[in-house]
Amino acid sequence: MSLPTTPDTRLPGLDALYATCRIFGVDPTDVRPLQRRSNAVYLLPHEQIVARLAPDTPVRRRRAQTTITVTRWLATQPAPVALPPMPGQQPVITNGAVATFWPHRATTSPPSLTDLAVLMRRLHALPDPPFPVPRYQPLQRLHESLTIDQDRQQPALAAADHTWLLDRATTLLDTFTATRFPLGEGFVHGDAHNENMVHDDGEWLLIDWDNTCIGPRELDLLTAVPNHFHEPEADQTSFLAAYGYNILDQPGWTLLRDITELHSLGSYIRLAPSKPAAATELHHRIRSLRAGDRSARWHAIP
Repeated sequence: MSLPTTPDTRLPGLDALYATCRIFGVDPTDVRPLQRRSNAVYLLPHEQIVARLAPDTPVRRRRAQTTITVTRWLATQPAPVALPPMPGQQPVITNGAVATFWPHRATTSPPSLTDLAVLMRRLHALPDPPFPVPRYQPLQRLHESLTIDQDRQQPALAAADHTWLLDRATTLLDTFTATRFPLGEGFVHGDAHNENMVHDDGEWLLIDWDNTCIGPRELDLLTAVPNHFHEPEADQTSFLAAYGYNILDQPGWTLLRDITELHSLGSYIRLAPSKPAAATELHHRIRSLRAGDRSARWHAIP
């Protein structure tokens, strides 16, 4: 099996996977790729383990360590919220990769937005962790991706799109700095949607804690706002009712939505040169943002 490992993707490939598996002591035989977006995600079928690999950078090292520490702490709390990682020394760092290992939990039927709202209520009722957690840094990953793209011999973005994204990011960040949010700041997941949930021992649990931080709690409610993925309005209403707060009643919801939508472009910018589907989706998203076309439907590319 061969997977793209060009420098432009900045995602580790199979050599790094095999090296991290040797160190962690797990069997990668018959490995199956699950996703290549912000991480390279693989299923180890003989172990029923999911391996998540990111490029070895200082930011990714800190993010992986925070993810492991946070999810292990959450496993000690009375109400279950997060799928804990596999036991053992993590993250594993070698061959240009930062790897973490997680139990594989097959999900046969998708969770509802109400299931997600229940988890958000549990999470937001917890105290802040008794160890340092990063503060929310909006659009940091987008800026990283724009720098990577600018350094390429053949950038994925046209110069006009690059400039527009930088200007738009500056405008949103200036507005964010001057905005206060009614729910206040606290410990948040940072990427809460039903694709980041798995079923474990009768409970829905959250996975993918890469974006966890101390930030506006409203960040975890953005699945329930009108966006380019066009979730059914009835599902969004049920989510807000189950959570117990209507984010649409506060003016700042559009700011957080706009920041999150712009942030989502980062992984597509990284992948565009080696993944045609990512390039197509990237340019579709930029066109809709520049045109202010809220009717355009976006799609997640695995």
